[in-house]
Amino acid sequence: MITGEHGYIRFSEADDALFLRQLYLDKPRRAALLDTRREPIMPTTRDIRDMLARKDAAQGLMYTVEDTAGVLKGWCGLRGINYEARYAELVLLFAAEEDYGSPLADETLDFLLGQAFKHFMLHKVLVLCLDTESALMQCLRRKDFACAGAQRQALFSSGVWNDLQMFTLAASDAGVSGIEMKAGVSIP
Repeated sequence: MITGEHGYIRFSEADDALFLRQLYLDKPRRAALLDTRREPIMPTTRDIRDMLARKDAAQGLMYTVEDTAGVLKGWCGLRGINYEARYAELVLLFAAEEDYGSPLADETLDFLLGQAFKHFMLHKVLVLCLDTESALMQCLRRKDFACAGAQRQALFSSGVWNDLQMFTLAASDAGVSGIEMKAGVSIP
């Protein structure tokens, strides 16, 4: 468990499946919860438990975010790490939109960037966002992510076409030496 000033980040467990399933049920859709063809999916709780038991979770790449009271607030991680090209997709999901503007979101993003750039020695991370995910996009911009392009009308959901935007951050732009966890944070 990673203890921060504003909450906790811990490895995701099978017991988190109901919380993660609710993120799939929430509207509007979120890019991080689309399948590889960028289409919406609706996994069962059992499917999510199985996913959490697979390799990515076992390697410690999927995390659940809690506030200081132990209330589940979000889910995050790195997926699709390409060790040859040295990049990965960063996933950051909070159940409530307002949490993207919180210090907990900044703390969580700092942790993920530290994992990507320091632990895995990646050169770049990317985050996919639907145009409806404005709070996530603002959170990314606070950390100097830049929009690297958009796929127009990538998803048709609830009678509306949505664009899919890609945000990227290179290790050199992040000032890797400056990505340190705040005081009081312990990393195993």
